[in-house]
Amino acid sequence: MGADPRPPPADPPAWYGFAWNPVGRNLRDRELFVDWFGFTPAEALRAATRYGGQIMGMESELGLVRPGFLADLVLVDGDPLADIALLQDRDRLMAIMKDGLLHKAPA
Repeated sequence: MGADPRPPPADPPAWYGFAWNPVGRNLRDRELFVDWFGFTPAEALRAATRYGGQIMGMESELGLVRPGFLADLVLVDGDPLADIALLQDRDRLMAIMKDGLLHKAPA
């Protein structure tokens, strides 16, 4: 994904997760951003990652995949840029990492 020169939207609740979404369902938000708000899949993923770090004032430690950054990653079988909904298919989740620790190791 290339750099996006636009600043994140001014209203974080409208783009960075929904307070009423149950824990573990936040990947569903990405599809809602595409379907409801007209985001591209790439924009929806940036809203959850890069812009999340920026809006929390933690852009030097989260929001990107870089050495020294906090690692919350989901490895999926497929291309979420082609089909953002595949992030909700548990059978397509190959690995899950939270705070640098694997919670589901690749098979």
